[in-house]
Amino acid sequence: MRDLEPTAGDTVLRFGRFELHPQRRLLLDGGRPLTIGARALDILLVLVESAGKIVSKEAIISRVWPKTFVEEINLRVHISALRRVLGVCPQSRDYITNVRQRGYSFVAHVELVRRADEQGTTPSGALPTLPGRSVRIEGRDRLIEDLTRRLQTRRHITLVGPGGVGKTTVALRVAQQQLGHFADGVRFADLAALSEPAELATTLASEMGIAVPAGVDAQAHLLEAMANRRMLVLMDNCEHLIDACAALSEALLQAAPGLHILATSREALRTAEEYVQPLAPLESPPLGSHLRLAAALRYPAVKLFVRRARARQSDFRLLESDVSRLVELCRRLDGLPLAIELAAAQLDAQSLEGILAQLDNHSYLSLLGRRSTLARHASLLASLQWSYDLLNEQERRCLQGLAHCDAYFTVADVRQALAGLPITDSARCGSMTRLVSLSLIGLRRDAGVVYYHMLECTRAFAREKAREATRTGEWHIPALG
Repeated sequence: MRDLEPTAGDTVLRFGRFELHPQRRLLLDGGRPLTIGARALDILLVLVESAGKIVSKEAIISRVWPKTFVEEINLRVHISALRRVLGVCPQSRDYITNVRQRGYSFVAHVELVRRADEQGTTPSGALPTLPGRSVRIEGRDRLIEDLTRRLQTRRHITLVGPGGVGKTTVALRVAQQQLGHFADGVRFADLAALSEPAELATTLASEMGIAVPAGVDAQAHLLEAMANRRMLVLMDNCEHLIDACAALSEALLQAAPGLHILATSREALRTAEEYVQPLAPLESPPLGSHLRLAAALRYPAVKLFVRRARARQSDFRLLESDVSRLVELCRRLDGLPLAIELAAAQLDAQSLEGILAQLDNHSYLSLLGRRSTLARHASLLASLQWSYDLLNEQERRCLQGLAHCDAYFTVADVRQALAGLPITDSARCGSMTRLVSLSLIGLRRDAGVVYYHMLECTRAFAREKAREATRTGEWHIPALG
């Protein structure tokens, strides 16, 4: 059987009663979209494009997990998941064959059904309208699959977490999984550039292909136009317009029964139907761990650093002698994907030791990322400033005062750290609630005791803000060393 074009985005491939749409990353069973994990779909694409040939396990891994250390068991898990998805068809056992000690082969007949450009214009509702950016990620597969399932029953899901934790990346991958599941398509709206709540309805209408006539109320027109649509809308970066986003989301969900909303924000929108999914930093090796190379590469934070380093330097190799330094680096960066990517970019100019030295004087906050990245993610400093600008003066003073607490601290520690501030107990509690809601401070409960946690980059930022405030005489908080 001849090879099929591996990246032919305009092709539709048929085997049995299934149709595979490579560009839309969509698998149909008799016209019905199937829920399939991102990795499993990648593997299916690799096998189908070489239908009739044996593809080695190493070749599959190199295509699906490029420049990343992955154990063979990961491949077997996703092959099993793929077989379960295809298991709705009795002939599925004939699709993927395991050739002992050689690899896998897709042995069913694959037919090139048509090219989209030969069938006229594709309906607008079927066109993917998500950014064409890479959304390759580490350590989020299980979460993405869970959110993909939840969107089938939940009409509003909000991903919340600190800046740079990867909310947009995860949300885009989840949205990609929904292409073909909604009759009127999937739409994406990046709200970061909006400054006025009044612009929100007009912006959303534009992203959904709805023209608002002059002199007509944008929100009312949007609600009327959306009433009968079955669509998923990804609203990205809601935090600076939180009240307006919450109100419009509530109105849309009431007006359009077929609408689902996936949002990203540094705090929850608190709508009636909202399911809030916190997004934690990537798992890093624990403090005091002494790991060999293979063990360290099982941690998503370490894998991300290595992948980004190899993307910049094709000959990059992580040596056993470097493991302890990289483990320390990932831990001190709190497993924050943005921080890890920015650190990996510094390998162009210095060693791991040099990057670690930057963490001691906090200059890493100003390290710049890709030129094409959004302004708020150009550096950790910009990302933190974005959140800081959302705080009122009292909340800023509390954040600065808490910067000299330990990594984990209690309510009693909060009282002691903020004892010098002229605020009431209720005001202090309100400020803490706000800092937690904006993901500037984490919260966890252990045996009935509440513990707070501040990421190292947030602490470094808050300390610098405290120094600035002391120098300018804005208020008197002890200078932090």
